[in-house]
Amino acid sequence: MNFKNINIVLRDKIINASLEVKDGKIASIDKTANLEGLEMKDYYLVPGFIDQHVHGAFNHDFMDGTKEALNGYSMAVLQEGITSFLGTTMTQSISNVEKAVHNLVGTASGANLLGVHLEGPFIGKVFNGAQPEEYIIKPDIELFKEINKFNNIKIVSMAPEEDDNFEFIKYLVKNNIKVSMAHTSATYDQAQGAILAGAHGFTHGYNAMSKLHHRDIGVVGMMLLDDNTYAEIIADGIHVSYPAIKLLFKNKGRDNIILITDSMRAKHLPDGISELGGQEVIVKNNEARLNDGSLAGSILKMNDGVRNLVNNVGISLVDAIYVAATTPAINIGATNKGFIEEGMDADLVVLDKEFNVVMTIVNGKIMYERGKN
Repeated sequence: MNFKNINIVLRDKIINASLEVKDGKIASIDKTANLEGLEMKDYYLVPGFIDQHVHGAFNHDFMDGTKEALNGYSMAVLQEGITSFLGTTMTQSISNVEKAVHNLVGTASGANLLGVHLEGPFIGKVFNGAQPEEYIIKPDIELFKEINKFNNIKIVSMAPEEDDNFEFIKYLVKNNIKVSMAHTSATYDQAQGAILAGAHGFTHGYNAMSKLHHRDIGVVGMMLLDDNTYAEIIADGIHVSYPAIKLLFKNKGRDNIILITDSMRAKHLPDGISELGGQEVIVKNNEARLNDGSLAGSILKMNDGVRNLVNNVGISLVDAIYVAATTPAINIGATNKGFIEEGMDADLVVLDKEFNVVMTIVNGKIMYERGKN
């Protein structure tokens, strides 16, 4: 497969060039090559998006614990340019969490399954959001070992103030599992202690965490202040205002920001009544909320998140693509994904000038083509 005369978004610039795909890899990038291939001078070629925090789509949820849910999700999100993902759990009974995690092994039929993001049950009750309070428990290393018996968990989102002496965080870091602060009422000092113990980031930045106050800047303040941690962001203009996202970019820069969808099963479905963790969710006007008004994940599509960053936040296209593909790849150790370079996996997306997905390629194979799927 060859792309001819296309605008290729690299890590630091956009070039007009030809690109050759061979044996599932990017074989060559050449400004002068006279390749036979798809003439696409009015389009962008970008690295496939990686969603490290996503619960479901198209009436599938990873908590269903079935291969149907895994494969159904992985096919549905090709239309928004997602080529890899971490299946994300939520706070439920331990048996349901184990069922979900143990199901997220092997391969998926569409986008690449790269592992599991365990969100809960080791969170706090003050900012539990849509995570059911009755299933929230304190961090437990032995219990975690049972949940992670297939060693497929890449990220654990947790509340550091619930972790005595940060022993759980230290255990996770020792075992090369990323720790992200989530659903937490931690003070600045507690957040700082978690980072010193090895915590690496902040889950759905600004949301479900102690707020910035001039006497204690809390977890939000720690997120904005620390230069060596990642912050996830849901760029839908609903979870976080666009000026707040701009502030995050000014403080952390693209190298420490990860675009996520945090989407739930109602994505790619009409408005109506849906479900999250056994709770009724009302989906209307691009929002998913519980009956009490709390946000219940999102229905954000990844390419829409990129569009919002460019059009509503003022981020360059290069940087918007970087936080949708490159930063998450680096964060979870997907060393052959996340940017366009010779020898990398051919996980690629063709976008038009309005950031609509025209084509999605996974491991060198066209898996989605607009108008044909």
